[in-house]
Amino acid sequence: MNDISPELKKLYQNYNGDIKKLLQDNPRLDYLYALSDIRENLLDWFEFKPEATLLQVGSDYGALTGLYSRRVKEVTVLDPNQNNLSFNRLRHEKRNNIRYVNGDIHSFTSDQRFDYIVFAGSLCEPYKAAAEKARELLKPEGIMIAAIANRLGLKYQAGAKAEQYSLSRTELKELLCGSGEDEGTLKFYYPMPDYRLPVTLYSDGYLPGKGDLTHAILAYDYPKYLRFDLGKMFDEVCEGKQFETFANSFLTIWSRNEEN
Repeated sequence: MNDISPELKKLYQNYNGDIKKLLQDNPRLDYLYALSDIRENLLDWFEFKPEATLLQVGSDYGALTGLYSRRVKEVTVLDPNQNNLSFNRLRHEKRNNIRYVNGDIHSFTSDQRFDYIVFAGSLCEPYKAAAEKARELLKPEGIMIAAIANRLGLKYQAGAKAEQYSLSRTELKELLCGSGEDEGTLKFYYPMPDYRLPVTLYSDGYLPGKGDLTHAILAYDYPKYLRFDLGKMFDEVCEGKQFETFANSFLTIWSRNEEN
């Protein structure tokens, strides 16, 4: 993925931080992914503990940093891209509870243990090493949150460009839980149309049925010509009780203890 941090920084300064005006005048998909407040729908509903500490793995142009900063006591943003961190710092310069660290999850060292560690599109290879390092950095009662594209998602089978990092539901479950005694508790959620610009969030306790997604599958990155009728296919998948397998993306909440 191309780094658009320098151009975003110039635009942000030119528009004096007016993101809505910036997006209106510059209707690009990568700008929308980076700046839209729709991004916060992914975790705006989640009940973070106010006195908690949170490690955000991947700066992601600060799309979710502001949400974390408002909800918890202290946020650490970890990213190997200094330009990305620089724009994030500019975007949230009025927030005084954010620490920016240049590096990646594999090389990151800290005596601090976190209440939350979040991978929002930033869980990357080697997946197992990243997940294990995150578990090491969590407090015993800590929670790991991960959002990632589903490589079996219908949008990608219909012709949308595949994301660099993606996993199937089974692969993600095996990665986060493993097969040992300390497998923890894992909850799945299904952002629609995807985790980047989520409008609706389904769960294993409330899944869509036939007809629910027929006209509610709009996504900004769908190709002009699809390989099949996506609405009809989602109807088939929902009727066949296979939505969990073919959803476009996943949001997972993992903890060692069921009560968390």
